[in-house]
Amino acid sequence: MSIPTGGGKTLASLNFALHHALKTGKRRIIYVIPYLSITTQTAKTFRDVLGLNSDSDVLLEHYSTAGMQRSADVADNASSEFEDAGEHQRKLAAERWDNPIIVTTMVEFLETVMSARGTKLRKFHNMADSVIIFDEIQSLPMNTINLFNEIVSFLSKITNSTILLCSATQPLLEKTKRENLLLSEKPDLIAETESYEDKLRRTRIVASAENKSCDELGQIIYRQARKNGNCLAIVNLKKEAREIFQCLERLDVNHEFELIHLSTAMCGRHRTDCLNRIGALLDPGNPKPVICVSTQLIEAGVDISFACVVRAMAGLDSIMQAAGRCNRNGESVEPKNVYVYPLKDEDSMERYLPDIAMGKQLTLQIMENYPGKDLLSSNILEQYYDMLLRKKDGNGKGGYTDCPIRGRAEGATTAYDLLSFNECDRSQFTNTTGGKYGLCFAQAFQTVSDNFHVIPDVTHNVVVPYGQATELLDMLHRGELSEKISVLRRLQEYTVSLFDDDYRDSESLDCVSAAFSTQAGEGCFWRGSLYANH
Repeated sequence: MSIPTGGGKTLASLNFALHHALKTGKRRIIYVIPYLSITTQTAKTFRDVLGLNSDSDVLLEHYSTAGMQRSADVADNASSEFEDAGEHQRKLAAERWDNPIIVTTMVEFLETVMSARGTKLRKFHNMADSVIIFDEIQSLPMNTINLFNEIVSFLSKITNSTILLCSATQPLLEKTKRENLLLSEKPDLIAETESYEDKLRRTRIVASAENKSCDELGQIIYRQARKNGNCLAIVNLKKEAREIFQCLERLDVNHEFELIHLSTAMCGRHRTDCLNRIGALLDPGNPKPVICVSTQLIEAGVDISFACVVRAMAGLDSIMQAAGRCNRNGESVEPKNVYVYPLKDEDSMERYLPDIAMGKQLTLQIMENYPGKDLLSSNILEQYYDMLLRKKDGNGKGGYTDCPIRGRAEGATTAYDLLSFNECDRSQFTNTTGGKYGLCFAQAFQTVSDNFHVIPDVTHNVVVPYGQATELLDMLHRGELSEKISVLRRLQEYTVSLFDDDYRDSESLDCVSAAFSTQAGEGCFWRGSLYANH
C-alpha cells in the first residue's frame, strides 16, 4: 500500500485488514510500527475508531525498551509465584499474542522471530493465519532485509498470513540479489499511484548542495519561522539538534517563539509530552508560534503539520518523510517549500549512523546526476533505492543485507548463512575433524538468537529525573518483588540509552550514580541537572 504522506494510510490499512479478516476468516490483525515513539499514538487511534477503552483486551500494545526490558524479563522468570492476577494476565498476553489486535514494534517483531527462547517463540504460531501490517516499511534496517524477506514470505506462503507493506516511500525489497520476497502477482492495493502523487502534493523540495554550519542553519530556520509562522527543523545527530536549539535561543531574544527540542537523548515520556505540547501549539487558536528542532524520530508516522520544514541532508526517503510533516493536512492550497541543506562536520555519522551517512551521499549524487529534477517523484525515489541496494547488497552472499555477525570465535559470517546452509560452521567442522559434515541441516539457531540485535547492545540504560521517575525508583527499593516487576516496566518510559563515550562523560561530570541493584534488575540514575536543561 503506497500512499503519499498525509493520505491516511494508518486508517486505510486498518480498514483493509478488518474487511480482509472478515472475508477470509483471518484470526487477528498485527500492526508493526518502526518507532517506539508512535506506538501509543497508533494504539490510541485504533481504540478511538473501534470504540475500545484502555482496559479492553481486544487490543494489546506490546513493545520493549532493550535494557530495561531485559531486567523485567529476569524478574518475570524469577517471580511467577509473586505475580498478581493482572500482572500474570499481562505477561501471558505479551508472550502469546492471542489478542484480536496487536500493536507492536519492528524491534519486537524481528527479535521474536530471530529468537531461540521459548518465551519469545510462543508468539510465532499466533502470527499464522493473520493479517500483518508493516507500517513505514522504508524504516526497516538495511542489514535485516534478506532475513525480513524470508520471514514474511514464510508467513505468507506457509502459514497463510496476509502481509501488507505500507509506506509513502516504498523500498524495493524484492530487488535484492537474493530476490526472496515472494510478492503477489499484482501486489499493489492501489493502482495508478502516480495520479495520487499529484492530487496529494502538498510540498516541494528546495535542496541545496552548499554546506552549512549549525549556526548558519539555525539562522535559516529562524528566518523561515518568521516568514511562515512556525517551522520544524530535522537533523541527523543529537549534537546538531542541541547546537541549533541553543542558536535559536540566542536569536529569539524577544521570546517570539515557543522553542521545543526533541531527541533520543530525552526519555520516552519527555518526548511524548513535547509532542503533545507541539500539537497544542499548532492549533489555529493558539497565539504562540512554535519552532521545533528534532532528530529523525519525528519523521515517520507522527501526526503533526508545520507550515515549513527545514531538513539536514539525508537519504531521499528521510527527506520525503520529513516533507510529510509540512502542510500535512492541506492547510495551504499551494505546496509549501521544504528546505534541505547538508551540514558540515558530520564525520561521526560514518561510525554511529552509517545508513544515514550513505543516504546523504546518494541524495547529493542524485542531485548532481539529475539537476532540477523533482526529488519527490516516484522515478527519482526508485533510482535512489536502486543505488542504495547496489551499495549494500554486495554479491548476494554474505553481503550487508544478510545481517553480518562479527566477533565469533569461528570467524565472521552472517545470520542469513547461519540459518541456511551455514557454510562457516560446516567448514569449521571439516577443519577440526578432517571429515565432511554428514547431516542435511546445520542451522545455528542459538548463535543467531544470541547475536541478533536490531538495536546494538552497546549502550548503558540510565533512568532520568523526569516526571515520576524518582518516585518509581523509591518504590523499586521498598516494594515487594511483584510490585518491582511492574515498576521496572513503568521505568522504561523514563530511560535513555547512552553510548560508551556519553556514559563516560556523564560519569566524569558526576551526573550518573548507581540507582538500584535488586533481584528484579539493575541500572543507573542520571542525578544531575544536565538532563533537565537539555
